[in-house]
Amino acid sequence: MYAVIKIAFFYAAAIVGAMLVGAAPLNSRQIGDVQCNVNRLLIVGDLGGLKNTLSTLSKQVTDPTSNAAVQEAATDVSGAQSAIGVIAAALLTGQDAPAAARDQVAGNLTSAQSALSSVTTSDSAAASTLQKAQTQLTDAINAGEGVVNDCN
Repeated sequence: MYAVIKIAFFYAAAIVGAMLVGAAPLNSRQIGDVQCNVNRLLIVGDLGGLKNTLSTLSKQVTDPTSNAAVQEAATDVSGAQSAIGVIAAALLTGQDAPAAARDQVAGNLTSAQSALSSVTTSDSAAASTLQKAQTQLTDAINAGEGVVNDCN
């Protein structure tokens, strides 16, 4: 949880810092309104929490096929986080968010969703963790859709 808060604080501080420094003029899409920035923070936080949950799930799932799917989902989450980092760096330097990075976030989240949907387990603790991971992923996807809808 501390890591998620730390990441969210970093992105919030970076966005505020970029607005205050005035190093480059930013248009409204790049800065975004309050809801836009809330959604940005939510997706970062949701993905950080999801990564931790997937780490726990990978230790609970014993079936090799399901464990591979959990690992695939974790790789997809890391890919989405990397793409978000590219977007944040572009926005902080006064550039538009690269379309390829936005597509990479969406593609990775879709792939993670597909991977998680193939995980099966009869262990109640693993099933609970899987449900938590699926909820966190859905929340991240919703926040990402909020960024697309609100940051224009």
